[in-house]
Amino acid sequence: MKKVFLSLLLAGSFFWAGAQYNNVTLYYSTGKMEEAKKEVDKLATEEKTKDKPETYIWKLNVYGELYADSSLSPKYPEAGTEAFTALNKYTEKEPDLKKLKEEGMRAVSLLYGNAFNRGREAFTAKDWGKAYDNFAFCQQVSEFVGKNNLSTSGKYTIDTTVVLYTAYSAQNAGKTEEAVKRYKALADWKVNDKDFVDIYKFILDYDSKQKDEASFKKYLALAKELYPADQAVWSQFEMNYMTSNTGLDEIISKYKTEDAGGKLTEDGYITYAESFAMPDKAQADKLDSTQQSQLKLTAADAFAKAYNLNNKNGLYAFNAGVLYYNIFTTLDDRYFANTGESAALKAKRAEILKEQQDVAGKSIDWLEKSYNTLKAKEPREKNESNSLNRAVTMLANLYMWKRDKTKGTNDTKAYDAFDAKFQLFDGEVGKYK
Repeated sequence: MKKVFLSLLLAGSFFWAGAQYNNVTLYYSTGKMEEAKKEVDKLATEEKTKDKPETYIWKLNVYGELYADSSLSPKYPEAGTEAFTALNKYTEKEPDLKKLKEEGMRAVSLLYGNAFNRGREAFTAKDWGKAYDNFAFCQQVSEFVGKNNLSTSGKYTIDTTVVLYTAYSAQNAGKTEEAVKRYKALADWKVNDKDFVDIYKFILDYDSKQKDEASFKKYLALAKELYPADQAVWSQFEMNYMTSNTGLDEIISKYKTEDAGGKLTEDGYITYAESFAMPDKAQADKLDSTQQSQLKLTAADAFAKAYNLNNKNGLYAFNAGVLYYNIFTTLDDRYFANTGESAALKAKRAEILKEQQDVAGKSIDWLEKSYNTLKAKEPREKNESNSLNRAVTMLANLYMWKRDKTKGTNDTKAYDAFDAKFQLFDGEVGKYK
C-alpha cells in the first residue's frame, strides 16, 4: 500500500521526470537531502543529463533544501549560491520557465526567505559584512522573481525593503560603492517616503566627492522633484558641488546671469551668498586683496537681495552689513598704512577715503535695516540677539568714524547728526540678550 501511494505521489509531483531521475525523486520526496544531493551531483556529470533543464531544476530544489535546513546548511555553505547558479543555468535552457513554475517555486521561496532572515539576524547583531552578504543574495533572488514576472502581482517593482537593507548593510560595512549602487536603484524608482530623503543626500555627497557631474545632476533633479520642501538643502548641495569643482569666476558669472534673469529665489540668493561669504579655502587663497573684496561685495549683494525678498529675516541684512563693514576695516588699515606727507601718499589716502565713505554708507544702510528688523522681533533666537548686539557695536563705530571725519570741515550740522547716531548706538551696546 505504501509503495503504491509513493508511486502515485511521485508521478503526481514530478510527472516530467524520466527513469534517470527516479533516485533523486525518491530521496527528495522522502526528505533524504544528502542522498538526493549525491544523486543530483551524478546527474550533473553524466553526459545524457548534465545539460537538461530537469537536472538544473533538481539541483535548484535539492540545494535549496540544503540551504534552508539549519542542520545541513553549515555543512554545505555554498548550497544557496549553487542553487541560484542552477536556476540561472536552467533559465538559459528553458526561457519560458515552464518546469520552474511547475516544480521549482518552493526552492526559489526558500532561497529568498532564508537569505532575508539570515540577513536580518546579522543586521540586528550589527554584523554588517554578514548582513550585506545575505541581503545581497536575497536581492539577487528577488530581482530574478521580479524580472521574470513570477511575483503574485505579475508586475516587476523594486523590492524596496530588501534593497534598502542591503544598502544600509553595505554602507555600515564600508562598502560604499555597493551602497550607492542600491540607493541609486531606489532613487531611479522615485521612492519618496519622508524617511528616504537621506538616501538622496548620501548619493549627492558621494557624487560630489567622485566629481561625477552627470550622475550628480541626475539625482539632484530627482531630489528636487521628489522633496520640493527641501529646496534649500538641494540648493546647498548644488552650490557645494560648484564651489568644489568649479572656479569662483565661473560661479560668480552664473550668479550674475541668474540674477539678471530674475530666476533666483530667496533660497537661491542665500545659497550663493553663503558660498561667496565662505568660499572654498584653496580657491580663496589664490585671490588677491582686490578679488577678495569683490567676492565679499558679491556676497553682500546676494544677502541684500535675499532680504529684499524676505524683509522679516534681519540676519540677511545683518550679513550684508557685516560684509561691507569688513571691507571698510580693510580699507581703514590700508589708509593708515599710507601715512605720510608726500603728495603721492596724500593722494592715495584721498582715494582710499572716498572708497571708505561709499562702503561705510552701505554698511550703515544694511546694519540699520538689520537693527530695525531684529529689534522689532519678539521673541528672538539667541543668534539673532547676538547679531543685534554686534550690529549696534558696528553702527556705533561707523558713526564715530563719520563724525570724526567732519572735524576741521566746519560742517557742524553733519558732526552733530553723526554724533547723535553714535550716542544712540553706543548707548545700546550689550543691551540685547
